[in-house]
Amino acid sequence: MRFFKSTRPDAELVSEALKSIADPATGTPVTEAGRIDQLLITKEGDVTITLYGAPQTLERDERLRYEVEQAVGALKGINSVRVMLTAHSETPAPSAGQQRVTKGADLAGQSTSKPAPAVTAKSGTLEIPSIKHIIAVASAKGGVGKSTLSLNLAIALRDQGLRVGIMDADVYGPSLPTMTGTVESHPGKGDGGKITPVEAFGMKLMSIGYISDVDAPMIWRGPIVMSAITQMLKDVQWGELDVLIIDTPPGTGDAQLTLAQRVSLSGAVIVSTPQEVALADVRRGVAMFRKTDVPVLGIVENMAYFEDPVSQNRTYLFGEGGARRMAETLDVPFLGEVPLLQAIREGGDAGKPAALSEGTSSEVYSDIAQQVRAGLEGVSVPEGPEIVFE
Repeated sequence: MRFFKSTRPDAELVSEALKSIADPATGTPVTEAGRIDQLLITKEGDVTITLYGAPQTLERDERLRYEVEQAVGALKGINSVRVMLTAHSETPAPSAGQQRVTKGADLAGQSTSKPAPAVTAKSGTLEIPSIKHIIAVASAKGGVGKSTLSLNLAIALRDQGLRVGIMDADVYGPSLPTMTGTVESHPGKGDGGKITPVEAFGMKLMSIGYISDVDAPMIWRGPIVMSAITQMLKDVQWGELDVLIIDTPPGTGDAQLTLAQRVSLSGAVIVSTPQEVALADVRRGVAMFRKTDVPVLGIVENMAYFEDPVSQNRTYLFGEGGARRMAETLDVPFLGEVPLLQAIREGGDAGKPAALSEGTSSEVYSDIAQQVRAGLEGVSVPEGPEIVFE
């Protein structure tokens, strides 16, 4: 068991409370059974615990998760408790009826043998009836300004009369609290054990940054990341929203696949910069969403150019029109160019997003928001692919 920021006097109380809970499999205290992976206690008394589980004992492990949550939550000085359940299993070697996936294979049609009977779960089961549209803002490469685009797009949609929420799904580098000036804010307790999100600029906000210590590293494996993202979606009292924007981590890994396969996404917006090293990853991002039947609403080219404020001459520091050409090649809409503007950088650092001000930056984001809305009106949310647990 690993403690993060456990210098609070409450840490010993939490540890003693956990020792009083028996592991259902071994009968020993849960702290001695190797079931607790991580324990985080912030200075405000917010506790986050991750428990090891197994797919075969999910129901029993869920009861254990509940017992841990109740025991820690009853302690004096504890503000809130989040207990996440994760599972790890070894991947078996392919047997009869199974087949290795090879490079370049058609994943939908490679296997020709009949699979063994398995428990199946339909994707899209993580539905939130109070939210009309869920949009993933993604980039297959880091450092292209995806989080900045997510926040300013959300504000532009709000300015067009929509009820908007933002979920920061980048658990390793949450930036939403800083960019909205809400670093000191914390989610509250809502009805039925739900979490009430932070509110700023007339929008609902949720980020792992609100419940973890700023100095604590998120040394989390893929299943724990997926569990955290799932809980931020289903355990948050979002209320009635027209659009929930999810700022996804860069890449095409566990977090993105979890969202694409388990959430009824209305669409995805891909963010890139003009240079080839970024555009090569755009192909992978578009391909991932297409394979999981998520509509790609379009591509945004960030840091497209620098315009001299005096001469009005444009300098294309990272190349010109790369994302536009890629959108044409991939047959997806091109949503627009966002220039390199000092106001955008300053707004993100100061917690006052550029879309709130008047001028070029707000106009650019407003145009992109209008195209996203038009794309949503023409999109029907498909039933996602089937996930098979074997």
